[in-house]
Amino acid sequence: MSNYVIGFLRTDVSGKACDDDEARIHAFAAERGWSVILVYYGDPDRPGGALINRLMNLAYSEHANAVIAPSADHFEPDDIPALVKIADVICVDAGTRYATATNGGQDQTDLVIRR
Repeated sequence: MSNYVIGFLRTDVSGKACDDDEARIHAFAAERGWSVILVYYGDPDRPGGALINRLMNLAYSEHANAVIAPSADHFEPDDIPALVKIADVICVDAGTRYATATNGGQDQTDLVIRR
């Protein structure tokens, strides 16, 4: 398993705190010894589903084991359950990690939250 993570934020959600949110992503990863290989700035004006599909493709192609966002507010309601099929999702504000449950080595569709 890699120590690679992807940062994700939406400038429409972060607003003027965008630089601070990106710094928080990098600091969170650095504290854990992870390498942020890229930060994806999601554009909410992309057609329906395009934003999360792009993020999923990036996580898959870069072999990232997690996507780190400032908060869950940066995702649409169905984004996190879709994304955890590719990588864990971590929200810095609450330190919440969303992951797919595993049972005996077989992936389940259940979403688990770890703190």
